[in-house]
Amino acid sequence: MNLVIDLGNTRAKLALFEGKVLKEQFSFEPRISLVQLQKVFKNHPGINKTIVSSVINHSKDISNFLSNHTQHILFDSNTKIPVQNKYGSPETLGKDRLAAAIGAYSMYKNIPVLIIDAGTCIKTDVVTAKGEYLGGSISPGINMRFKALNQFTDKLPVLNIDNNYHSLTGNNTNESILSGVQNGALFEVKGFIDGYLKQYPELKIVLTGGDAAFFELELKNHIFVCPELVLIGLNEIVEFNASK
Repeated sequence: MNLVIDLGNTRAKLALFEGKVLKEQFSFEPRISLVQLQKVFKNHPGINKTIVSSVINHSKDISNFLSNHTQHILFDSNTKIPVQNKYGSPETLGKDRLAAAIGAYSMYKNIPVLIIDAGTCIKTDVVTAKGEYLGGSISPGINMRFKALNQFTDKLPVLNIDNNYHSLTGNNTNESILSGVQNGALFEVKGFIDGYLKQYPELKIVLTGGDAAFFELELKNHIFVCPELVLIGLNEIVEFNASK
């Protein structure tokens, strides 16, 4: 059994896989402790392979425990992966971007795929039909855009996503902000989709991230939504290394 661990700034996400099949997920906020991790192992004694992807300085006790009890991988730019990383600076590439790309490519082998991660930032990433990860784009996410309007002006309020707002023309200040932020983000993502479809007519599109539901409702393209994409990608890395 594989245990994949994604350690973010605000939450630790864990998932158990039997081979390539996702069996169970857990989350801990804001961190996972060694005691909590040991409890996961006690409740699931079949865990024998693990991977950690971390954007924080996590406890050495956790790393030591995983290394002592499993075939353990700490995901970094030197980890062997099942795609060709063509990114110009692989050591600066976000692990979540690469893991999501690997997860999406595992779903659509030999077909170009565009990954849209709509979270704190809006990230697009492309993998070619040959399995080449090329890179993509990063821009502020929807909530970051709302907060920036408030932070960098004197009078504009902080708003949140309103799924019931669809107009192009705001009739008051709040509506104008909703139009600018929500429509702006949508037009941006649609523009990337259209641009990549011109390059890759057979392109598949996979959407993930905390704001995926908003884009899923608004985008007309055939898009597959996969909230567990990063976890699936991490498991693909485990399986790839186990086969070597």
